[in-house]
Amino acid sequence: MQRVEKCEVSARKKNLYYIKLVKNAECDGCKACAFGRKNYLIMPALSLINCAVGDRVSVIMPSSRVKGSYLYLYLLPLLFIFIGILIPINFGEIPMLIGGAAGLTVSIPVVYFIELMFRKSKKYLPIISEKISDTKETNNDRF
Repeated sequence: MQRVEKCEVSARKKNLYYIKLVKNAECDGCKACAFGRKNYLIMPALSLINCAVGDRVSVIMPSSRVKGSYLYLYLLPLLFIFIGILIPINFGEIPMLIGGAAGLTVSIPVVYFIELMFRKSKKYLPIISEKISDTKETNNDRF
C-alpha cells in the first residue's frame, strides 16, 4: 500500500525537489523519519510533474524505505554488540563489556554509511505525483 502525503516544495536543485514534510498525528509513535525537535522535515524527492518552489503537492512515500530501515537501524547494532561480547567470552566480564561497547561503536558508522547509500539511491526517494495548489494561487488568495 502506497502512502500519500501532502507537502510543500521548498527548493529545487537540478532534478531533485526538496519537500517540507510536516509531522502529523500518525507520526507520533513511528520515529522512522527522525523529526527530532522540529515538526517538519526537509527531504529530497523526484517529480513526475513540473512544479515550482512554494507549490503544495501530493507525494508518494516509498514504503520499502521505512520497512527496511528498521532492519539495519535496530538489528545491525544489536548484532555488532553480540559479536563484540562473544569474541572475548573466555577472558571475563570486563573484556566482554568492552567488546560490547566496541561493537556498538563500530556499528554507528556502518549504519550511517548504509543510510547514506539509501539516500543516494533514487528508488528510495519520495515521488511528487500531483500539484494541489500553485504558488500564484496561494499569493492571490491573500489579497
